[in-house]
Amino acid sequence: SPDGRVFYVVAQDDMRSPFGYQNNESGKVMAFDSRSLEPVWSVALDGSPNHVSRSPDGRRIYVPLYTRHWMVVLNAGDGSIEQWWPATIGNHATEISADGRRLYVGNMVTDAIYVYDTATGRVILSMDVGESVRPIVLDEPRGLIYYQLSRLHGFEVRRLDDGSFVRRIELPPLEQSIPASGDTLAQRLANLEGAGAWPYTYNHGLAMTRDGRHLVAVATVGNYAAIYSLPDFSLKGTVPVGGSPNWVVCDPEGRFAYVSNPKDDSVSVIDIAAVREAARIPVGKGPKRVAFSVE
Repeated sequence: SPDGRVFYVVAQDDMRSPFGYQNNESGKVMAFDSRSLEPVWSVALDGSPNHVSRSPDGRRIYVPLYTRHWMVVLNAGDGSIEQWWPATIGNHATEISADGRRLYVGNMVTDAIYVYDTATGRVILSMDVGESVRPIVLDEPRGLIYYQLSRLHGFEVRRLDDGSFVRRIELPPLEQSIPASGDTLAQRLANLEGAGAWPYTYNHGLAMTRDGRHLVAVATVGNYAAIYSLPDFSLKGTVPVGGSPNWVVCDPEGRFAYVSNPKDDSVSVIDIAAVREAARIPVGKGPKRVAFSVE
């Protein structure tokens, strides 16, 4: 929440489907007190909830449902469903504009980024990006959106106003190509082998410092994080991290970035200015998404 008193957690129910973990058909969104860690509310949902966004005023939670043709808007105070918005299967990542008027939703099935008017729940723009959309970053002062794609070792840039393509930035090349895994799907998923598993994940983790000076891009298959200077996208360097890195957030001052490493159960702390790993923190099993609290 804006005041840091409440945090929100999304859970996907594991249906033990032989076709992959994304075939779950339900889940829940929960709110917890940040100090006591006691539950505040919990709501069960018909559909698989993915990356949620909170409105800047703290009143709403926007929930994409990967397996349904709709999104839901929750009341952040009690978890009740306020609205249902039309959508399509495959909605995965969301980011909200600073003024709360636009919600950007990346889709992994239709290979598009949909822009919703939050006042009406209507799609006002669709960006066809040609590949499954992964993490999204909004650079509103420059009028740009940055995003990663499942089969791209890099990220792309488009304009926020009309969705027009600006450029593609390739991450530093891998030392060797990523071969197709011969293991079963269940084994590949269990081993978190990003590019060898479904959904294909060459890179998963993108974050910009609050001052807009740096962009940190996680290379999941390369086990490193690349640091770029903005607005020219010059590469400052790469930082080796833990196994199969999956997510990154930056602190408000833009000094440190935090990268989750699911394969070795740790979080890497990156000194952005020094372009080095300052610490590696052991955490629980398979860390994925990370949120930063200012408290």
